[in-house]
Formats: sequence, C-alpha cells, structure tokens
Amino acid sequence: MPTTGAGVTLELYTTCPGNTSDEVVDRPGFYKEGGAAYVRRVVDVARWSEECGFKGILIYIDNSLINNWSLAQVVMDHTVRLIPLLAVQPVYMHPYWVAKQISTFGHLYGRQIALNMLAGAFPNDLKELNDLTPHDERYDRMTEYTAVIMNLLESTAPVSYAGRYYEIHGLKMKPLLPKHLLPLVLMSGASDAGMQAARKLGAVAVRYPKPASFYEENPLEKDLQFGIRLGITARENKQDAWTIAHARFPVDRRGQITHQMADKISDSVWHKELSGLKEEMTEGYPYWLVPFQNYKTFCPYLVGNYREVAEIVARYIAVGFRTFITDIPPDKEELFHQKIVFDLATRLVQDRQVRGQARAAART
Repeated sequence: MPTTGAGVTLELYTTCPGNTSDEVVDRPGFYKEGGAAYVRRVVDVARWSEECGFKGILIYIDNSLINNWSLAQVVMDHTVRLIPLLAVQPVYMHPYWVAKQISTFGHLYGRQIALNMLAGAFPNDLKELNDLTPHDERYDRMTEYTAVIMNLLESTAPVSYAGRYYEIHGLKMKPLLPKHLLPLVLMSGASDAGMQAARKLGAVAVRYPKPASFYEENPLEKDLQFGIRLGITARENKQDAWTIAHARFPVDRRGQITHQMADKISDSVWHKELSGLKEEMTEGYPYWLVPFQNYKTFCPYLVGNYREVAEIVARYIAVGFRTFITDIPPDKEELFHQKIVFDLATRLVQDRQVRGQARAAART
C-alpha cells in the first residue's frame, strides 16, 4: 500500500532482478543464472517488496533480457497485491498486443498492471532492430502507441484510429477490461519531447533525479505528475551505510570505460545530465553517483543514516515528486531500511506542513 501522511501519498516501487550474460559488465542485481534459480530470485524479491509495503515492482526490458511479460506472470503467481510495472518499448510489439496482454492479466488475475512507457533504448538495441527513428519522433510514436492501447482498453465498442504511426479499423478488445483495472501509466524521459508526451498522456513523468537543490531552484511543472528512480542505502549509523554501499558498488575501471562509451553514443538527455554532474559527489555527500559512473546501475544513490537520507527524500517530496522507484534490492533487509526512510520522510513533510499552517494561522 502507498506511504501516506497528511496531504501526501507516495507510490513506492522496487525493481525486479535482471538476467544477463558473461559478455556484459556485471551489475548488482543482474544474474547470470537462468531457469529455476533465476525464477526463485524474482519470486523472492517480489514477495519481499509486497511484505515491506511497496505498491509495485519495475520489470526491465531490452534486447539482452528475457521477456518481462513472462516475469510479470511469475510475479502475479506468487504475490497478492503487488503491481508489475512493465517497461514497454513500441518497437517490440504492436499496441494491440500490449492491450491484449493487459486485458488477459485482468481476466486471469483480477489485478492491475502499470506501464512504464519508453521512447528510447540502448543505441545498439535500436540499431540491431533497424529502428532509426530520431529522438523526438520516438516520443511522438510512443504517444500514439500509448493512446491506441488506452483507447482499446477503455472502449466497450470497436475502436478505429488513424495516426502517423498506427492505424486500426473497428478493432475490439476481448476480453473487456473492467474500468478499475485500467493500467497506471508512467513514462521515462527528461527531454522537452518527453515532457510534452507525458502531458498529452496524463502520465507520471519519471526521471533519474538531479540533487534536490536543483528542483528547489527550478520548480517542476505544475500540470504534471512526477516520479523519480533512485537507489537508497540507509542505516542507523552513517558509516555503516557507506561501508555497505562501497562493498556493493566498488570502483571498477572496466565499468567506467563502458559508462564513458555509453555516454558518447547515447541520445538520452537524462544520461548526459547525470554524467555532467560534479564528480566530487562521493562519500560524505548523500547524493552519490559512483554506481552510475562505474556502470553498475543507471540511477543515483542516496547514502547515509536514516535521518539525513529521509531529509533528502522529504525535499524531493516537497518539490512535487510522489512516485519513487528504488533500485534492485540485494535482500529483504534492504527494503526494510528503505521503508524506514520513506516513512520518516513522510512524517517530516507532514510535520512541516502542520508548522507552516500554524504560522499562517498566527499571521491572520
């Protein structure tokens, strides 16, 4: 269930472990094992996430990973409420088939799906698929793609649609999806084209965040919902948190070279923005980029004791972020510590709201 304080409701998601191969740089949370061992790991993380009160779990997709819709079924088979947040890239399948998958899950499980709509991908993935669509046009395509999906799921009558990228004629979704099971829509992207797409779709715009101070000086747009993807390593003692963080994300020269190569060929705005931030944001500063800079993960980390990490999270909440997607957890204990941070952050925001209201009342 969401973390809730006075006037503040947070939607919390974790991230599913990935499967990988010997040919790629090792990343924490990505495993070379396959078959039953990998399924057990996915089931464990899904159950931990539900038990620790998270709403859902992000399931990646790219050319190197197994089909995330199959993993969503594993998650649903072994949890009661957890919502699979599925990364969806238009180049992989027709929008009708996405809608069909969602209506099928609704029919079989009576549960909701969330979509994390992607316009981009690894450059080599797109090259292998011969998708040469320019950056901003990929957002136009993704907007159409999502509109077709939602039109099919929301309508009880046959749907016709004629756009630049997709066209359907009198297509009806069977089985029909009950209204309360319509998918939640999130969308990754920090560019102007990404923001326009999120606005058109009414989607939650998810970002890999800069330090909270950036958003305090550059307010978020008022007509959009915002979410962020980040890692959290927090303990009661600050030094314990940093010891754990360094053990999990050691400096790796091979990873640094891979990161630098990825930044050169990527057209992702968020990737270049994070790469351009100051390198001195290392130990002692709660906002930590070393895992990102060493190609261990794609999101910044917050590291420290419960209070100082919660203070940063509270600042993100105060500027308007309400959806938080945390990185792949190594174990259940890590999710427990993250939940402590979110609960404390919500209380901090609540207390500040009460004090602000009291001061306002005193002035009148």
